[in-house]
Amino acid sequence: MRPLKLTISAFGPYADKQVIDFSNLKNKNIFLITGPTGAGKTTIFDAISFALFGEASVSSRDSDTLRSHFSSIDTPTYVELEFELRGEKYKIKRNPKYERKKAKGNGLTIQEADAELILPDGRVITKVKPVDDKINSILGINKNQFRQIVMLPQGEFRKLLEADSKEREVIFRNIFGTEAFQSIQLKLSTLQKNYETKINENSTKRDTHIKHIDSGEDEILLKLLNEQHINVEEIINRTKELLEKDKEESKKLNNYIKEIKLQEEKLQKKIFEGIEINKKIKDKEEIEKQYNNYILNESKYIEKQNKLEKARIAFNVKFVEDTLNEKINNLIIKENQYKEAEKNLAIAQENIKKREYELKLEENKEEERKSLREKIINLKDKENKVKQYEVKSNEIKLLREDLNKKKKEYEDIKNIIAKEKTDINKAKEKLLYIKNCETKKMSLIGIKTEKDFMLEKLRELKIKIKQYLNNLKLHENEASKYNDFEKNYLIIKDKYEKMEDSFLKAQAGILAKDLKDNTPCPVCGSINHPNPAKIHKNFITQEELKEIKKLYDEKVEERNINLQKLSALNAKVEESLNELLETKKRLIQILDEDILKMPYDKLFKYVNEKGLKTKEEANKIENDIKELDNIIKDKEKTEKYIYENQKYLEEKELDLPKKEEEYTTFYGKVVSAEKELNSIEEEIPKEIRSHSKLLIKINEIEEKLKVLEKSYKEAQDNFHNANEKYASIKSDKESKYRNFKEAENEVEAYKNKLNSKILEYGFSDFEEYNKFKMTEEEIKILEEEISEYYKKLQILKGNLEKAENDTKGLKNIEVEELSKELKDIKLYENSLEIQEKNIFSRIQNNQNAIKEIEKINKCIKKDEEQYAIISDLAKTANGYNEEKITFERYVLAAYFDEIIDAANLRLAKMTGERFILKRKEDRGKFGKQEGLELEVFDNYTGKSRHVKTLSGGESFKASLALALGLADIVQAYAGGISLDTMFIDEGFGTLDPESLDNAIGCLIELQNMGRLVGIISHVPELKERIDVRLEITPAKEGSSVKFVI
Repeated sequence: MRPLKLTISAFGPYADKQVIDFSNLKNKNIFLITGPTGAGKTTIFDAISFALFGEASVSSRDSDTLRSHFSSIDTPTYVELEFELRGEKYKIKRNPKYERKKAKGNGLTIQEADAELILPDGRVITKVKPVDDKINSILGINKNQFRQIVMLPQGEFRKLLEADSKEREVIFRNIFGTEAFQSIQLKLSTLQKNYETKINENSTKRDTHIKHIDSGEDEILLKLLNEQHINVEEIINRTKELLEKDKEESKKLNNYIKEIKLQEEKLQKKIFEGIEINKKIKDKEEIEKQYNNYILNESKYIEKQNKLEKARIAFNVKFVEDTLNEKINNLIIKENQYKEAEKNLAIAQENIKKREYELKLEENKEEERKSLREKIINLKDKENKVKQYEVKSNEIKLLREDLNKKKKEYEDIKNIIAKEKTDINKAKEKLLYIKNCETKKMSLIGIKTEKDFMLEKLRELKIKIKQYLNNLKLHENEASKYNDFEKNYLIIKDKYEKMEDSFLKAQAGILAKDLKDNTPCPVCGSINHPNPAKIHKNFITQEELKEIKKLYDEKVEERNINLQKLSALNAKVEESLNELLETKKRLIQILDEDILKMPYDKLFKYVNEKGLKTKEEANKIENDIKELDNIIKDKEKTEKYIYENQKYLEEKELDLPKKEEEYTTFYGKVVSAEKELNSIEEEIPKEIRSHSKLLIKINEIEEKLKVLEKSYKEAQDNFHNANEKYASIKSDKESKYRNFKEAENEVEAYKNKLNSKILEYGFSDFEEYNKFKMTEEEIKILEEEISEYYKKLQILKGNLEKAENDTKGLKNIEVEELSKELKDIKLYENSLEIQEKNIFSRIQNNQNAIKEIEKINKCIKKDEEQYAIISDLAKTANGYNEEKITFERYVLAAYFDEIIDAANLRLAKMTGERFILKRKEDRGKFGKQEGLELEVFDNYTGKSRHVKTLSGGESFKASLALALGLADIVQAYAGGISLDTMFIDEGFGTLDPESLDNAIGCLIELQNMGRLVGIISHVPELKERIDVRLEITPAKEGSSVKFVI
């Protein structure tokens, strides 16, 4: 970076605008900044530092206090720096926060800090944060690094020299880009922790599977499972032995179950046969009952048979009755037709009178028809004149349309211009608001990330608390149940042991009662029995002992199961507690309460409330971000809108004069044409001044004439038609009367015929005939009903005979007794199946457990092998080695060695070969990581010592040499960083004449290499040696500055 021009306004002691043009130096690259104390020499460095980084060169100076006290209230405070970097020019302008005069009205207002950066391609970056980020990216160093390698401010030049390893690590990391090595360290640490976690998790899973092993009655396995430090291999081997035993026992039980199932099948067959026999006997009884019920209804069906015979006879008469009914219906129709004809004749006679009246009315309209014919002839004579008028009117209409169009185009452009100006101004305001929203969004995203992180950790803690409390409660409940059971178990155990003891004691008496002299004792073999044992009167039998032993064994098994449950729950409690404690430790740094000492009920409530509050805050921030996104998404659209509409506005402003001239031309044409039209209008009535209106008028009169002529003709036709219709209706009426009389005679004839038929078929009169009369369908239904009855009766009789044959010699079987016997066998089978199921369940459980344990063992072994490798690498890379140097610091140490070598070339010259800088290589105390510590070797004493022991002048020379060395190495290695400038503020006053001479020689060498060097000093020798000066002149009105070359 090389400054080209620095502009200062109302900044520090400079009241007015001051311009420092570094291009005036030409090829003279070293200059001295001189002036009285307080004139503003350091302010020049402050201005450069402020322009680049927003802060003065000395960290103790607040940027808000940089406004000049000498300046007028109207003078703006700002710094503008033009600089060159890698052949490209940049311009940056900044102002601090300060009070200024209001633009409108009286009083003061706050001018907020702002920045603007113009890039080589003309792009402009605004606002402080974006400009800061871009400057850091361009220069490759931040403000602190700038003060240590480019600008050595007064009082801060020793910082790089005296920095510790950690401080130098941060400086060198950014300069040499060694973040990748730090990333490797972090990745190795993460891998190490991941393997640790994975191994621990797998060990926990394995322990859980081990706790799930069912030891059954194997006490050795139970003991192995309950040991504090379990032996996994022994447990696996013992469990496999138990699995073999269980498989053998399961096989035996399955064979017993098969034998019992065969017994069940035989008994089931007997039960089925008994059910079938009982069903046959019951079915026979039911059929017999149905048959007897049908026999009782036979008389009823005999009566129905007689009724059917009468109905069949009556059916021979019914067709005559049906014909008579048809004749009666025909008579009614003929009578109605005759009456209708009489009504139609009266209507026709009335219609003749009406049509005759209408004809006389039309004959009286002959004069009106004649007048209309004359009007039509008169209007047709004016047709040519109207056409002429219409042509001229259309011509004027077109001219007026063009005129209005031109007027509208002119006014539209005026309105568009006004509207576009308003819209563009609104869009610019909107764009400014969007940019403010972008800044606000970035701030909210940072806060939202923090809230989400806390929320995730709170959820994790809440889950762990719930898991622990639930497991604790389950354990307490199970422990309470176990304690109750244990009391009962101890009672039964004590009873069993006492009964067993009593039984064993009684055995001696039982054996002794059969002893005889000179006969050997079956126990000891003696033939003498001086004091044989006696049988106790309340001795225990073997059956009683077996019964209590069975109960005791059941309790032992149940106790083992309960112990396994309790042990598994206890492991869960410990596991969930350890996970909870680990989670709490991880969260202690981000919460505002000491959660390690907090009771779990209070902690749960605190986490709940904190989570709800954090969630609410996060949701609010998220909603705010969404609202801002809805605004920000229009940025590109708004920018495009401003650009396009500004261009469109300029085009419309050019079109406006043309449209105004076109409108004036068309206005003159319209006025001329209207004069010609007025002369034609005087000859034509207003209502027919268009050809279409004239034709309409002619058509109206012609239509009216047609209507009158048509009405007259219709009246003539209607009168003639009415006379013809009357004659036709009169003839029809006479015909209808003859038909009516003929139908009347036919009805009388068929009435006589019906009475003859009733008597002929044996009925006394119509009433008796009517009683037995049925339709053909009703006769058919009755026939089917009688037939169905006799068929059903015959079927029931056949079924009864068959059932009697099928049940001959059979008796009811007692199925319930057989079912009871089957039930007892099934109960016994169920008890065996339960035993087999329990053993099978234990086999499945233990097989799965062993399978998972062996699988996890393989994973643990594989992970432990990887962990051994990764752990060594992680420890070495992160400084847990003999040298206590991290991987990144090892790389930086190599860079540092080169910086020291470059610095020593100048330091040796400035100190007459007395001092040499060297990197301290011995380990730090108390395991502290080192590697970038600096010490100085004194050739006078032959010993090394800390750089902090150097005197003021010695420190200045060492700092200067180190800064120059760093700049050399940075430019050699870091292609992205260009250090073409160095500024030094004071320090030369501490040097003796010889040292000063050597230091100036080093700086002149820099000048010869093309580096720009600016020095602030009061030392007279410098003024003599450096002929280019930037002189600062103080005054009451504020300082001024100029180059003296």
